[in-house]
Amino acid sequence: MNVLAIGAHGDDLESFCGGTLALYAQRGDSVTMCVVTDGRGRPKGDPDTIAGIRKAEAEASAAVIGARSVWMAIPDGGLWFDEPTRHRFIEVIREAQPDVIITHPPDDYHPDHKTTSRLVMDAAQVARTSNYPSRFEPHRAQVPVAFMEAERGIDFLPEDYVDITSVWDTKIKMLTQHVSQMMPPEKYDPAFVMPPVEQTFFYRYAQIVSAFRGLACSIPYAEGFRWWRAANRIVTRRVLP
Repeated sequence: MNVLAIGAHGDDLESFCGGTLALYAQRGDSVTMCVVTDGRGRPKGDPDTIAGIRKAEAEASAAVIGARSVWMAIPDGGLWFDEPTRHRFIEVIREAQPDVIITHPPDDYHPDHKTTSRLVMDAAQVARTSNYPSRFEPHRAQVPVAFMEAERGIDFLPEDYVDITSVWDTKIKMLTQHVSQMMPPEKYDPAFVMPPVEQTFFYRYAQIVSAFRGLACSIPYAEGFRWWRAANRIVTRRVLP
């Protein structure tokens, strides 16, 4: 299977579906982790320097599971729904030829999250169009689109679950590649020493949300998903690992 996960910021995919991506990779599926914005929003520092650090962190995280990393480099906080940006999403989808797409729910909290979701849904449909001008062939497969966890699980009721207990340590390893996001946001510090992983916000966040989703399934850790219910998106087979 070809799996395409599209997140607005570096660390979004790891936080909301990292365990699921690890399971896909573990069973031999081709996983592409696409980060839309350049992450220059935090910590405080030279924007280009911060963007370069965030890119390296995203690539290191993808390497943990052997995933392909795609970095769209749209300025953090500057993602807009327009034709040129939608075209870039279409090209990502056509190049990846996914059997499933994972992205943010359309009503998440951050404008970059919401815009990413809308762009994915519209681009997934246009990517099917035969005469759309593109460097790649149309992708006319019946491709389900899964919405991953919302920020902090707020107002997100899963309808599908993935047991990530066996890859819990891998999810945490992916998350902890994003060292800059564990620093105080006021200043980038190249000498920063990461505390023990269990003391980081990322660990606490992931542990609480994943354990809560696992509770619904009577397992230690799970990730929850919803599906986009629309034409060309519904299949009868199990798509999640």
